[in-house]
Order: sequence, then C-alpha cells, then structure tokens
Amino acid sequence: MAPEFRITRRFAAPRDRVWEAWTRPEQLARWFGPKGVTTTVLSFDLRPGGGLHARMESADGGVMWARFVYREVVAPETLVWEHGFADEAGEFTASPFGGPWPLRLLTNVRFEEEGDATRLTLTWVPLEATAEEEAAFAAMMESMTGGWSGSFEQLDAFLADGA
Repeated sequence: MAPEFRITRRFAAPRDRVWEAWTRPEQLARWFGPKGVTTTVLSFDLRPGGGLHARMESADGGVMWARFVYREVVAPETLVWEHGFADEAGEFTASPFGGPWPLRLLTNVRFEEEGDATRLTLTWVPLEATAEEEAAFAAMMESMTGGWSGSFEQLDAFLADGA
C-alpha cells in the first residue's frame, strides 16, 4: 500500500471563505506555494477533468511549474486532484530537484465546519509510483509537513486580511 501524507489545520474563517481561497485563482495565487515564491495561475478550470497550471518564481529567479487535474469538486466540502510538477507547457514532468519522486500525487482536501472556523485535512498519496519513488515520498514526510505548514501560514495571513 502506498504511503500517505496527512496534515490537518484549523483556520479561523468560515468554510465558504476557506473554500473560496482554494477555488478562486486570484485568491489561490496570493497564498499557494512555498514561502518566498510568487505564484501565477496561468490556467484554471475547476471541474472534474479540468485543471490548474501555475508558475512559482522564487526571489532568486528560480522557476517551478505545477499542474493539477481535478477529479472531484464538491463545494464547499471536497477537492480531489492529481498534483505534480509540470513544464512550461503544463505537462506533468519529473521533479526539478532530481532523484526518484512520483510523477503525480493524489491530493484530497476536506473542509469541515467547526463553528465559525474550518478544519482542513489534506492528504497526498503517490499515484502509479515505483517502490523507489514511494520510498522517496515516505522519506520526505517531515519536509512536506514543513512545506504545507508554511503555505498554511500564508493562507492564515490571507484569510486574516479579509481580502
């Protein structure tokens, strides 16, 4: 069975507001990605079979591309997509960091109401990965926790701005 990464975070905002931050490209671009990158959403089609293509640029000029292919969209409860690194044309491609890494990850995001707040649970599972790619994924759990925690801090700040 493939390893599963899971992270849960409580946001001090109503579920509809948190959902919008994930499903409106102009909002997603303001917080999504590693700390210190500027994200530009190049294409966005929020429906099963639709997708996202984004460019993430770091202060030192480094560029990464991301691609999502949405599988399930149930407002305001669930988003499921295939997630991976991409090239400039928006095609899935190997990790820019080198070494074994799954080409695609199944991402599942659940949005649960908690009074005036929202509990979000995100999971990642490698798709069609080799044993070596699954082992590399499993070895990076701590780093993924740090990366998503940084993104969630940016999302917290975005939500607090009331933008």
